[in-house]
Amino acid sequence: MKESPSCKLNRRAGLIILAVVAFGMLAAACGGSDNSTSSTASEAPKEGGASTEAKEGSTNNAKAGAVDVGTGSPIPLKVEDIKLAYVAAGLNVPLGVLSKELLEELTAEYGISLKTFDPQLDPARQFQLYETVVDSGNYNAIITLPLGGEQDCQILSEKAPAKGIVVAVTVNSICGREFESPAGNGLWSPGTLVTSGVSTNLQGLEAWASACEKETGGGEAIVLNGTAGTPNNQALTKGIENGSKVDIVANYATNYTREEALEKTSAGLLAHPGAHLIMSTYPPLTEGAIVALKSAGKTPGKDVKLCSFTGGTENMLNLVRSGELAVDTYVNYVWTTKNAFEAIIMAAEGKSVPRVIVPSTTGEITKAGVEPWPPAYTKATVEQFEPNGE
Repeated sequence: MKESPSCKLNRRAGLIILAVVAFGMLAAACGGSDNSTSSTASEAPKEGGASTEAKEGSTNNAKAGAVDVGTGSPIPLKVEDIKLAYVAAGLNVPLGVLSKELLEELTAEYGISLKTFDPQLDPARQFQLYETVVDSGNYNAIITLPLGGEQDCQILSEKAPAKGIVVAVTVNSICGREFESPAGNGLWSPGTLVTSGVSTNLQGLEAWASACEKETGGGEAIVLNGTAGTPNNQALTKGIENGSKVDIVANYATNYTREEALEKTSAGLLAHPGAHLIMSTYPPLTEGAIVALKSAGKTPGKDVKLCSFTGGTENMLNLVRSGELAVDTYVNYVWTTKNAFEAIIMAAEGKSVPRVIVPSTTGEITKAGVEPWPPAYTKATVEQFEPNGE
């Protein structure tokens, strides 16, 4: 018997996301070849989690082969005909590489063509790649983590669907919706199929910042932020300012590398000797900061405390257990890519999917509504969680 698409995807989720208890719920994940080249230039709410949504919060596909993107003009798309472009944020960071590898395996299972485009964390270069993909006529589906926010709105939500391209957005919202507070339907841009993940939603960021202040006592903080000018960078700053009384004395833009974290943490400690808190986004930055602290003869978690936004990996869980890291949030960007792909498949099959996806603890599609999302955890709650991937 041929394995169903849903089972294929859920089986694949087991490879990247282990079972986890989240909000007191225990969930288990079930159980190709490289067909990609690179260029540069489950609808019901899960138990204990997502809330119900209004009807307009989901696609309303009446039949297979016609994908509803909210424009009133369904886009013709059959699973066997999908020609997918993955426009990454950058392949010079793990989140891009891991997402690319996942898509290579998933598309190989389905016999779907895939080409990956690498903007190297440059919003202007990424916009040029969007133009290349949309104008080429070679693709009818795009998965992307957009860096430009409002800048990317017209090409992804208007021009792409007008040319018969189904777009699934991950992590960052577009069209001025980047900083909406709830992880709900306001983060979706009509003209696109879904927004998956949305770590820039202010509700989650503010809750994390509040938890960080509570666990560490706050005070002067060095921030290791994302790429300059991107929604991630702006949202992290705004979330800290809105959710806490932490005094940001240095706010460093980075390209998410350990080397940058080590260098900028060292510089920040020299320039701001009164800073006893580091707030970072993405595990490599947190890990680099810890190396910098130890090199400076300081004990992470005692002399200087740390909070990290996005993590849940085995190493990050262990850092929280040891007390070196005070607060982490349980989100893995590979989740968002996997669910974006699954949403395209389901929509092409004529199934309804949520407009905004909060990846569930098994990596399956779940409606937005978990509040706040992503969940923060501390040493007191870390044992409720299992590693969520690399």
